[in-house]
Amino acid sequence: MKKIFLLTILSLGLISISYGDSFDGFFDDWTDEHLCGWMDKPLPPAYMVVEVNNRRISCLGGKVVARDVKVIVEILEESEVLGELEQVTSSDEDVVLGISAAREGDYNLAIDYLFSSILKNPNNAIAHYLLGKSLYKIGLNSEAEQSYRKSLELNPNSSQVHNSLGLLYSSQGFYSKSIESFAAAISLNQNYSSPYINRGVIFFNKGSYQKALFDFTRAIEIEPNSSKALLNRANVYYAIGAKDAVCEDLNKLCSQGNCTSLENLETNGYCEY
Repeated sequence: MKKIFLLTILSLGLISISYGDSFDGFFDDWTDEHLCGWMDKPLPPAYMVVEVNNRRISCLGGKVVARDVKVIVEILEESEVLGELEQVTSSDEDVVLGISAAREGDYNLAIDYLFSSILKNPNNAIAHYLLGKSLYKIGLNSEAEQSYRKSLELNPNSSQVHNSLGLLYSSQGFYSKSIESFAAAISLNQNYSSPYINRGVIFFNKGSYQKALFDFTRAIEIEPNSSKALLNRANVYYAIGAKDAVCEDLNKLCSQGNCTSLENLETNGYCEY
């Protein structure tokens, strides 16, 4: 009977790499704090300013201070950024167009724009990073790795690039290198949940349940409502026979509107309340 339950829970896809950096948006795997860190620079890239405005957050001193677009405008005016935005937008036009193309799913066009940006400014770490993501999406893994590594050469402290590199290695089955990349991302930013989830998935698949449990729990501490972390941790608990913990995590997930996993187990008499 236990085997039936396990197949049921696994069939829901609980264990999966967290592709938080999917191209629903180039900055899906960037927290508000990551973006605000860039806003503290003298002249932040225009496309990041656009992303900050889209999220309706405002930054001061590299920190999130409010979620009101009017406040963002006031802060930009105080730092004299607005007067230079036109120039920034113009110089980064290829990056902006590349992001737009990728969001539409046209990664080949995105690559063209990002290559153009890099030809104009070979030291643009963000353009190399975004190029790597586009190359990865069309299966050019070797080229994507080169772009990620160039981005890290220019900006070695980017936790997002290390996380993306870890995803690339994981997709190729290079799990040791993947774990190293996720660990690097975590060492640079211990409040970044994605590399914890991604590393936890690898640990789970290797049968290192306690390590996986640590990573998923840490991700939940960072983002208490993370559905990926809750689902994955529930599967770890199931694997080690912690029934009450499984049901507790799935009940929390259900309270957020995702009750499929809980309902499936309740049907089999596993979580009964």
